[in-house]
Amino acid sequence: MPLRCTRKTPFLLALALFAGLASAADGSMRVQLEPSTGNPPSAQRIGIRGTAPSGCVPAIDHTTIDGADISIVLSVPSTGCKPQRQIPFHLDADPAAVAGLRALPPQVFRIRVYADSGAGASLAAFGLVDTSSSALAPIPESGFWWSQPIPDSNAPVAGSGMSLEIQDNQIAGSLLGFADTGSATWYFGSATMTARTARIPLVHLANGDSWFSAIGTRPDVESGPRIELEFISPTRTRAYLVRSEEGRDVEVRSLAFSRTVFATGPSGTAWTGRWVLVAGDGRGARVFDFSASTSRDAESFQLVDAAGNANLDCRLAAGTTHPDACTLSALAGPLVDFDQVGFDHLSGHDANGAPIQMLRVPR
Repeated sequence: MPLRCTRKTPFLLALALFAGLASAADGSMRVQLEPSTGNPPSAQRIGIRGTAPSGCVPAIDHTTIDGADISIVLSVPSTGCKPQRQIPFHLDADPAAVAGLRALPPQVFRIRVYADSGAGASLAAFGLVDTSSSALAPIPESGFWWSQPIPDSNAPVAGSGMSLEIQDNQIAGSLLGFADTGSATWYFGSATMTARTARIPLVHLANGDSWFSAIGTRPDVESGPRIELEFISPTRTRAYLVRSEEGRDVEVRSLAFSRTVFATGPSGTAWTGRWVLVAGDGRGARVFDFSASTSRDAESFQLVDAAGNANLDCRLAAGTTHPDACTLSALAGPLVDFDQVGFDHLSGHDANGAPIQMLRVPR
């Protein structure tokens, strides 16, 4: 059951969400959440800042936390608004206290802010916040990502996908799908990654010339939805497509995407080939040539080095054909445990806890 908290807390931000609110005379609100870098997680708060008409400043009615979902309900006065005078305000929610914790656990939280003027609460803002260490965040791979089914939720959007390009901590993405009319469309945008999350405002082009046109007219740039990404591994992400109206989030669609390869065959086929094991200090590189995979059971597979002196054993993530963990072993025993598994890049730690990675190279 979600817990409920109405406790007042001092204004202390280690985990900050900036929200700009502007209330119209009818009590409607415009809200935009912008996660920012926090300080030590010992005093995490969710701050909401903004402006509102005098007499209509919202207040936090209650905060609930249910697993990875945090909801903040704001009570908004329905009468007494003086739109001629805008005044600044800040609100402060303490979701850790709701759960009886000193700090939020290290994970990605989905933050929803609702506005309630007495006629029922409606969504005002949505955002992701990552309280885990950025050093542990997976590095997503560049390439094509396709929509996947979500357990106990909506089916994948047929024919939809993403193209992602990652350079350092910058991410550029194109979302491929269909407009309300059923015609194919694509949106694109870029952002800076924050730990394992990215918040990408999307735009799309319209009224452009065809490929064979000689006019060269500049197309129009039109705003689109926003997509917020939570990377689970280098090749899997949870995505939240957010639709806004008049500066306020009004609808959130949950999606899942994964990067896939063109290889077919038994589980593990995509990881055959030549790989180089490189320690964190760049020394002691070793080359392995993994042959066709052998399925040990429905939840794992094994690749054998062509030289016969090493094995790569991988465990499949539940309900997928993609591993979420692999172990490289030699005759003497385990060498490396990989907890970040991509198609071209595996990251983990050796028996002494030192960082190590394995990279695919051409034969």
